[in-house]
Amino acid sequence: MNAARNVKDECSCKECHKKNIVDEMFYCSECDFEICGACAYKKHRSHEAIPLLEKQANQMLMELQQESKNVIKMYEDSLPKLHKELLEEIGIFETKLLSKEETLKDAPNLADLQEKHESFTKIKSNFESSAENYLPHLRRFDAEVKQLIQTLNEIPDV
Repeated sequence: MNAARNVKDECSCKECHKKNIVDEMFYCSECDFEICGACAYKKHRSHEAIPLLEKQANQMLMELQQESKNVIKMYEDSLPKLHKELLEEIGIFETKLLSKEETLKDAPNLADLQEKHESFTKIKSNFESSAENYLPHLRRFDAEVKQLIQTLNEIPDV
């Protein structure tokens, strides 16, 4: 069955060629084709025939769940790695900044001391600004995931 067939609500019986809606058709797994109810009863009674809608639902379910798993796994794999790398970079930034700030002790004059102090203050402020720009996105993503979970909780199981 191709993907286009999944959206059609009409198909024809491979035995008698009558057109029927999918909801009234069956799938004979032994013969590997679609049949109407009358042919399922008359010619495929000893075969395992399931409602065609059930077969399509199972196929769509498997495809959808595989796609969902793939999408979620991609982010489950990439987010911790990016988070770890970000934390490592923040650690490197902190070490370098603190080390460079130590040079304040070696300033030869007040002008040099003030210039270095302003430079490091600006770098620290830029870091803080970058973090403040990043956090709303992270918080929004967290809130959106929670909302998606709530939406799923509200969908009835039956």
